[in-house]
Amino acid sequence: MFSLVCLLAGAQEYSACSAGQSNTGNFLVKIVVSSKKKLKSSSEDLVKHYAVHAVIFRGLMATDGYGEQKPLVKDGDVEVTQSEFFNAFWNDGVFKRFASLVPSTLSVMKNKQTKMTETSATVMVDKESLLHYLEESHIIQGFSNLW
Repeated sequence: MFSLVCLLAGAQEYSACSAGQSNTGNFLVKIVVSSKKKLKSSSEDLVKHYAVHAVIFRGLMATDGYGEQKPLVKDGDVEVTQSEFFNAFWNDGVFKRFASLVPSTLSVMKNKQTKMTETSATVMVDKESLLHYLEESHIIQGFSNLW
């Protein structure tokens, strides 16, 4: 089975917390990605990828006075059942259209205890455009399909 992180081979785990929400519906995501191996993508692409992944599939944990955000996709199996769509979405870089790095937030550090590289940043994810794209691609159903 093709791995979701083929583009970002070596990434092991990530955490995503809410860092706020803009008036336009964009999510600010504080993302930390830990990896053991040298990554095949840039640090910026890495944090954007996982920020978008979190918004779609995991949601965002509440932190620092910011509320929890539910994932856009409620069916956890959709990543597998729609693997062709998501392979292209990740590997062709489509996800980059929906994410932008907040300036001066990118940090890459080596954790001496775990021997893992921790890449962190705050990423703005355009939730409304992403939601619309997933609806148009028939990955999730919009409200217009209900009646």
